[in-house]
Amino acid sequence: MPYTGRATRTGNSKGFRFESALFSSHPEFASGELEADVIAPGRLLVRARVEAEQPETDPVLDAYLAFLGNQMAAHPELLRPLTDDHIAGLDELLAGVEYDLDERLDADFELP
Repeated sequence: MPYTGRATRTGNSKGFRFESALFSSHPEFASGELEADVIAPGRLLVRARVEAEQPETDPVLDAYLAFLGNQMAAHPELLRPLTDDHIAGLDELLAGVEYDLDERLDADFELP
């Protein structure tokens, strides 16, 4: 569910103002410190800071996995089991592709 808001000035700083429904549904954003990452032009990912130190993670992947979890909870009727036919199709698709699961990708890596 998208929440509407607008950019605003707060004292000598700039900030964002959102409808109260966001804070009612997600109280972790109602107080405390927040972090934000620009993940694409016009796209900002905001997360509540947690007190315990967490290992560094990918904010885009975290957001995607949270989205998947929410969709799975909201629409369990759309879930389908992974079958042997699906796996065979992947094996066929990836035949001849060489990869190293331990390879670290550079920060400037782009998919071909």
